[in-house]
Amino acid sequence: MKRILFLCLLCSCLAVVRAQTSEPSSIQRAMNNYDYETALQLMEEVPPTVSLLYLKGKALKELGRNREALEVFRQLIMADSLNLRAYIEAGECYKAQGKFLPALQCYEHVLQLKPGHKYARIQHITQLLNLQRYQEAFGESSQLAEQDSSAVALHLKAQSLEGLYTDPNILIGAYQEIHDRYPDDYVAASKLASLYIRNNYYDYAIQVCETYRLSDTTNLSVNRLAAQAYCLNQNYDTAITRYRTLLAQGDTTFYNCYYAGISYYAKDLYFEAHGLLEAARKYAPEHVDLLYYLGRTCSKTSWKEKGIDYMQDAIRLSFPTDSLVARLYAGLADCYKEAGEPQKQIETLMKLYKYSPQKHSLLYRAAYVSYFRLRDFEATEKYLKAYIKTRPEGSRNLPQEVAEDGTVIINENNRYNAAERWLEDLQKRKKVEDFFKGKTKDGVGTPLVAP
Repeated sequence: MKRILFLCLLCSCLAVVRAQTSEPSSIQRAMNNYDYETALQLMEEVPPTVSLLYLKGKALKELGRNREALEVFRQLIMADSLNLRAYIEAGECYKAQGKFLPALQCYEHVLQLKPGHKYARIQHITQLLNLQRYQEAFGESSQLAEQDSSAVALHLKAQSLEGLYTDPNILIGAYQEIHDRYPDDYVAASKLASLYIRNNYYDYAIQVCETYRLSDTTNLSVNRLAAQAYCLNQNYDTAITRYRTLLAQGDTTFYNCYYAGISYYAKDLYFEAHGLLEAARKYAPEHVDLLYYLGRTCSKTSWKEKGIDYMQDAIRLSFPTDSLVARLYAGLADCYKEAGEPQKQIETLMKLYKYSPQKHSLLYRAAYVSYFRLRDFEATEKYLKAYIKTRPEGSRNLPQEVAEDGTVIINENNRYNAAERWLEDLQKRKKVEDFFKGKTKDGVGTPLVAP
């Protein structure tokens, strides 16, 4: 009888244990199947444990609910401040939210607890790059590369150099090292080929791409760059062959259509070029070089009138608007003023006047600078005469506008009045040449209105 009771009790215990362990097993199964929503629902039905909190945080993170996941990992850190995994997961959540500084601090905590933690070290350098702290990133990535010459370490070093230097030879050297050690690294091959193309080293770009293609002929990035390099190197037959393959795969990006169109144009295949260049124009309707080639292509086909339109658009886009040029010259004139270069300031004011011909007060400003900065009385007189000629008819008899406190209001009409009196004063004193050699008394020839 006792034996039967013992067996019954044992079976009951096993049933309880089985019931207690069935839910975590279901949770793990849901996690393994990437069914994170089901896993989260199941977690609500069982008491929380440290392992379940990790799973909950991971499920939330995988669903993009990074803020909620971060709160879970913060709880774990508060419960155990020496837990490396909690700091790393928190850093991942911060990183996913674009909060690179707190992410950096999380990885720093990990490195303080375990200095040799490679993943944390890599992420630490990555956050330094995200924060544009390139000098620190270069120092740490250089140390890492000395201990570990993996492609990852070398890439971090190369990215640091990209932030520090613009010299293409430095950057080419960094990525060439990765390409030489790891010729099957498509990122290094793409970076290196892009640098070579950007600096007109098309033969080297082709060599890099073809070296990579010895192990992989399917990489889109490398194949695009190879085709572009062949086109720019005027090897149009090979470029067309490569572009045909890319376009057949549905890779109709702007540069593929653009350079493929140029390649066909160079081979006098104008109808093929026209279709590709029109496709490229959908991405960049105001690309000047594209419009040029499209205009030339249309002129060789039945779209001749359209070709004229495209070429006129290219010409229009090649020259900045008068308002933009005027703004730039106005800024340049102020810079010359601040730099104490009055002659260049006047020259710039006159260039500005060409693009803002309605702004006659620029002539008055030029006279002001000529008189007070250069003591050039002839130039002052010249600019004043030119300014007075622009005065509208009928404005000379208007009364001078004065503020309540008696001060003269600076407006266009009063400026014309001041210019006329100033010019008259200068002309009277022109009879005595000594006065024009710096011997005038204080206030003589001084305008009544500042520019």
